[in-house]
Amino acid sequence: MPYRVRKVGGGRVKVVNKATGRVHAKATTPAKAQAQMNLLRGVEHGWEPTGAPAKKREGMSPREMIHRGLKTTKASRKRRK
Repeated sequence: MPYRVRKVGGGRVKVVNKATGRVHAKATTPAKAQAQMNLLRGVEHGWEPTGAPAKKREGMSPREMIHRGLKTTKASRKRRK
């Protein structure tokens, strides 16, 4: 189902289901509203939240650093090999 972010004033927004009009988040920040929509879309497509925190990546690869416009160091190149 499609979701929409609507402004409610004061820099706050709400997340609304366009088809049903159901409000899933009200008076939240735009970043949290985007996260809420990502969660709702994931659940729609079969993702089941476990409650465990997401796995953290150890670091960027030299290729990813170059892609992001950062400078690589010898230490970062050795670490990923």
